[in-house]
Amino acid sequence: MSYKKFLTAFFGLTVSLVVLISAIFYYIDPLFLYRKTELYRAQYPNAERYQMPGLVKMQKYDTLFTGTSMGRNFVENYADEKFGSQSFNASLPGSTAKEQSMVAELALREHNPKHILWELNYYSFASKDPDWVMGHPSDFPGYMYDKSKVNDIRYLFNSYNIKALYRNLSANKRGDESWRDVEKLYKFGENAPKETTERITNFLNNAGPMAQLPDYETSETMMNSFQENVMRLAKSHPDTKFTLFFAPYPIYNHVSFYKRHHDYLKERLKFKEEVYTLISKYPNIELYDFQDEAAVTFNIANYMGDGVHYQPYINKWIIDQIAEKPPINGLDVYKQKLKLFEMQIENFDMNQLTENDSIKKNYVTEK
Repeated sequence: MSYKKFLTAFFGLTVSLVVLISAIFYYIDPLFLYRKTELYRAQYPNAERYQMPGLVKMQKYDTLFTGTSMGRNFVENYADEKFGSQSFNASLPGSTAKEQSMVAELALREHNPKHILWELNYYSFASKDPDWVMGHPSDFPGYMYDKSKVNDIRYLFNSYNIKALYRNLSANKRGDESWRDVEKLYKFGENAPKETTERITNFLNNAGPMAQLPDYETSETMMNSFQENVMRLAKSHPDTKFTLFFAPYPIYNHVSFYKRHHDYLKERLKFKEEVYTLISKYPNIELYDFQDEAAVTFNIANYMGDGVHYQPYINKWIIDQIAEKPPINGLDVYKQKLKLFEMQIENFDMNQLTENDSIKKNYVTEK
């Protein structure tokens, strides 16, 4: 056999092998990207970014949550009761604005939901590149979210499928019932350490000053990403209601950034005001901002011991606020809220912190 014929035969064999393996995995579909499986009982133990596109496509809903881990603990049944909806929580921990946008865009393409609730997080917008997605070790598989069918080969001919299929079949053989209830997927915090004043004191003491604010933390940078990833979708889907909200981080989280560099606060306040000024022009977009809600943010009982996350019942509180109270109505009103928020940070004192169950008692029944 000549060298040319050998290369042709080798290439043909390789292509045939790739097509065969891809066809097998298209039929098995270990991450349920194309269909709900009837071959075996489904389990969903895989990394969120890989598991989510199939869930977004296959679940039934008219209301979608997207955002970071701050929105991961929204319970669909509770939201449905309050909103009169059928919802799905597609929040991705540590996600960038581009990742959230691709989740929302996939949902709009597949289900055209009537309502999208979108958690706005400074971190998510803090990149010079609006198309920024997570890299190693939590690579974002954009090819599973986009419209292209050609690049699905990256899903179909991927060793990750073998691992996913093995995990699922092994769980079925063992009778493992975990990771099967979609509503409970990726929820967290039940066993998280409680927040303490000692940890907060150490946390703030270690917030050393920075010589210069990173250029990706400016309002201009965040607004570029916001316009590309949020506004682009909201403007092109006028029949879908977009509820945007800033989640109630603990006050001392904001103080820690203020201690590092005062311009963190300056740029974030500017970003918020610019967001509202822009969205107020569109009747299908509304904004809530819970970051000045002192009853939540100054009460350490509402937070896990990581300086960031609130307890799961605060997600229910957020749903109640959105369901029962009007969004921000008017720039002057919002400026007053932002001024209060600014003063809370600038004048913060550890003695202002409280620890009580004033909110928890409305949502959690002690065993």
